[in-house]
Amino acid sequence: MDSYTPSKFIKPIIMLNQIRYGIKSTKKVPVLFILIITCMVLINCSGPSGDAGKNLEKGSMNFPESAKPRVWWHWMNGNITKKGIRADLEWMKRTGIGGFQNFDAGLSIPQVVEKRLIYMTPEWKDSFRFTTKLADSLGLEMAIAGSPGWSESGGPWVTPDHAMKKIVWSETEIEGGKTFSDTLPRPPSNSGVFQNVKVQGPDYYKDIAVIAFPVPSDEISMAELKPVITSSGGKFDLTTLTDGDLANDILLPASNNESKLWFQFKFPKPVGQQADRRSAT
Repeated sequence: MDSYTPSKFIKPIIMLNQIRYGIKSTKKVPVLFILIITCMVLINCSGPSGDAGKNLEKGSMNFPESAKPRVWWHWMNGNITKKGIRADLEWMKRTGIGGFQNFDAGLSIPQVVEKRLIYMTPEWKDSFRFTTKLADSLGLEMAIAGSPGWSESGGPWVTPDHAMKKIVWSETEIEGGKTFSDTLPRPPSNSGVFQNVKVQGPDYYKDIAVIAFPVPSDEISMAELKPVITSSGGKFDLTTLTDGDLANDILLPASNNESKLWFQFKFPKPVGQQADRRSAT
């Protein structure tokens, strides 16, 4: 052993332990100490035993409750029944899910049950109580969202005037230099993302302002330009494309030969255009 010289392979191990044990120099480190450290590192780096592999496989088939996944469980638009609740929770248990967060929410989901259960009504509370007892009997962890709705502050108690809103408008073109005395057309009042595009929800409207401004003298409406409209399919006309009605749309069908879809405005003479407005879904 007197002729043993540590190789470069174990020098990083020696330096690591110098820091740990406060050894200032490698010159006086006993060879026996180096061998012990090397053996310890080799033993610690050895692969898992066969039993460890079997235990890992067994553990992956039987996760502890703390390691099982949890899921969001949405009650959408009151489409709730006790039969559906039982089916969902028993499926979660069978598939190894450890629990869920109950989330009452609403979108444009059609009614698919005989009677919707509105949040916090007696029928809703009864189904919720049924859920908690069933989840407990199945060993499922249950959590709930802070309130119904995506905003975490929504609920039936929020009246339309305090709910989220959108800006809507109507346009009326009149001749300048004269007194105008008439009723302006009312903008859309339906719930929805834009103008008169509708989704499920209450109607609400409140005036904000009337804005009047002079139209540039060289501005010409699309109706005055009288373009000829053609398209790759469907039937389009100028009125339906410029009336601002987004609830009643027109279909631009797909082409059989997988070519591009298009529609064209052909004007009698060249025109300058600074802005254009189109809506499509």
